[in-house]
Amino acid sequence: MRAREFAFEGATTPSISNLVSTIETLRDKTDQVRVDSLVNLVRKRPGSEMFNIDILVDAFENNPAVKNLITSITDDDSGVKYAHLKSLTSDNDDINEPEMGNNDLGGARNPQDTVKSMAKRATNKRL
Repeated sequence: MRAREFAFEGATTPSISNLVSTIETLRDKTDQVRVDSLVNLVRKRPGSEMFNIDILVDAFENNPAVKNLITSITDDDSGVKYAHLKSLTSDNDDINEPEMGNNDLGGARNPQDTVKSMAKRATNKRL
């Protein structure tokens, strides 16, 4: 299955698939976005000219693809609505951490740790 098919698997209309792809693009840059700005970005895409805040809220409540991208939609003190996006790092925290070796023979996967352990062994031999 292609990544695009996987990302839009839960999308049912062109507007929702455009919303999902817009949020995916924004997620790299920010953790929250004004709802009116998000609606305007989605409206600029072909097939989503009638997209509005009601469709966004409905998609957030009922569409699993959108739920996986937005944590909440809240108002700030001045009444401006914000959509809080799930970060990319929270999904892959344990995937990106390399396993570290416990021995002093340079078994660590991090090159800096390998060099550090080699220098430590060399220093211990001189003393």
